[in-house]
Amino acid sequence: MSRSDTSRRLGLWRHWPWRLWVRQVLALARYELGRALLRRRAAPVYVLIGLPILVGIGVVILPDPEMRESLVAAGRLFAGTFHFFFLRFVVFFGCAGLFINLFRGEILDRSLHYLLLAPIRREVLVVGKLAGGLAASVVLFVPTALVTMVCFHLPNGIGPTARYLLAGPGLGQALAYAAVVVLGCIGYGSIFLLAGLFFKNPMIPAGLFLAWELATPFMPKILKAISIIHYLVSLEPIPVDEGPVAILTSPVAPWLAVLALLAVSLGAVVLAGWRIRGLEISYTTE
Repeated sequence: MSRSDTSRRLGLWRHWPWRLWVRQVLALARYELGRALLRRRAAPVYVLIGLPILVGIGVVILPDPEMRESLVAAGRLFAGTFHFFFLRFVVFFGCAGLFINLFRGEILDRSLHYLLLAPIRREVLVVGKLAGGLAASVVLFVPTALVTMVCFHLPNGIGPTARYLLAGPGLGQALAYAAVVVLGCIGYGSIFLLAGLFFKNPMIPAGLFLAWELATPFMPKILKAISIIHYLVSLEPIPVDEGPVAILTSPVAPWLAVLALLAVSLGAVVLAGWRIRGLEISYTTE
């Protein structure tokens, strides 16, 4: 390849619209982050994240006797709370409230047409909105999970808790829980964003999706593979017993679980991009 051909290709790369798309995605993400955290529709999400913190405060005030036995016992109790309450309830419904409204909320507010008329590719609009929703969900849910985890360990004393969480095995567990929350937001968020584009009443498919996720422990392995919670549970640092009637299956390898969740999100983004390219807004029918 001659020097002139190389220069020409580099020049084309410099003028390729990637830089513009990145700037647009970042601008949209900042816009959606502010809307997600400050709009009135975010009130139920704040109520949701307040519930585990209230549970944590209750644990500090009236701790279970088992929590005072050891930090390991406190970690097991938090693992159960995270598994059955925080992940399956708070993160699920919180993502539903945040991500469904990324498009459906704009349609109800009769403001989506402003973005559709802007000089921006509609696929970039999808990615920017998803990025903003992910930023908002991570800002809300990750600190909530970590604060609740600290509260569950505090009955053992401030000093032992600090050493356990900062210099002991608690640090790795905290990072693992944070990663599970982030991946849960990615998986659930992309699905709910897609639902907001395809359904006028997204809560109906959300309810069906919830029923499927709740029934996952009782499904055979082949059906577990098409649920999000199955991959999230495989990444939890402390295994949790799901009950005597649950069908036991071997956990998914961490790298495979992460790839599966990212693949779900990518597929949802592709479908959302296809959907929004042909989307026409008629507020009179909403």
